[in-house]
Amino acid sequence: MLTENKFSKYILYAFGEIILVVIGILIALQLNTAKENKGKSELGYKYLTEMRTEVQKDFFYLDIRIRGLNRNINNHEAALRTKNLDALPLDSINMILNPINLDFAISELTFNRMKNLGLTSLSDNEDLNSQISEYYNSSVVSIKLGMDFVFEELKKYSDFLRYKQDAFDYSFDHTVEFEFPALYSQSREELINETRNNSLQFIKSNRGRMIVLSDLQNKRYSLRLLKSFKTNTQDLLESIVEQLKSNNSLVEPLPEFPSDADFVEIKVATAILEKYIGTYQSETSTVLTVLVEGTEIYIQGENRKDEMIPSGENKFFIKDYFLPIKFNEKKNKIISFTVNATGKKTEFLKID
Repeated sequence: MLTENKFSKYILYAFGEIILVVIGILIALQLNTAKENKGKSELGYKYLTEMRTEVQKDFFYLDIRIRGLNRNINNHEAALRTKNLDALPLDSINMILNPINLDFAISELTFNRMKNLGLTSLSDNEDLNSQISEYYNSSVVSIKLGMDFVFEELKKYSDFLRYKQDAFDYSFDHTVEFEFPALYSQSREELINETRNNSLQFIKSNRGRMIVLSDLQNKRYSLRLLKSFKTNTQDLLESIVEQLKSNNSLVEPLPEFPSDADFVEIKVATAILEKYIGTYQSETSTVLTVLVEGTEIYIQGENRKDEMIPSGENKFFIKDYFLPIKFNEKKNKIISFTVNATGKKTEFLKID
């Protein structure tokens, strides 16, 4: 075209070639960006799913801690409000004296992995991203600081009871037999009576009264902290599940949250309790035995036995862990029971 003096046509041709190259580059960049965004979206969904599992476990673990602490505080206060401390049994006196261990860890694995990878968000939902950031950078930090103070106070109190005071035998457990009888110069009954009297004297002393009331105040403070944090944990869990559902309608729904009604003790006749006796097995071949001793019902595994407290028709809960258990019936016959742990239901079929 140059030799034929068609320079203008050449320029037009060259310009067209440049435009095509630019369009090709833009298309390639767009495809690459779309691929990267898809990868980030899939990674965000994966991490959000893992975070949901951690937050859900934390919520149920917090619920157990709060219920146990609340029961401890109520018993502590009831014992202190009695009109005559001298009339209290040793169990109630121990309730006044014994601190409660509130040590627990909050799951931050997914959030820390997210930070290490330089991810600032797990979804295109800015409200959720802000909520996640606020939860881990503020709520979690605050609960750690508050509970660290409580743990330090608990450690000082426990060390004092074990190693510094000599008013009573803090290690003495009147509910079990002596492992080394030669260490004691008194009979079991004498030691129970002495421990009770000396413990009462300590509680009514100036130092003992201050220590006991300080421990109660720390328990109340812990309860307020844990309840506030549990509310934040539940809010975040609900937001995460809502976001996951918007990406996948088949995502597992929110778990059934425990209610106070699940843990209200009722009286059940021994004859009714006996219908639950038997051996039960889960899909993973875990075998548990339900047995009745006197007027109480227990669930026993390979290494432990726990009392079950009746709370409704075919409903119980493990006394020390506030773990709901529901027995399932078919044609007036017990066929299985379901355990609800950290929002996951596990069924145990009756095999004997």
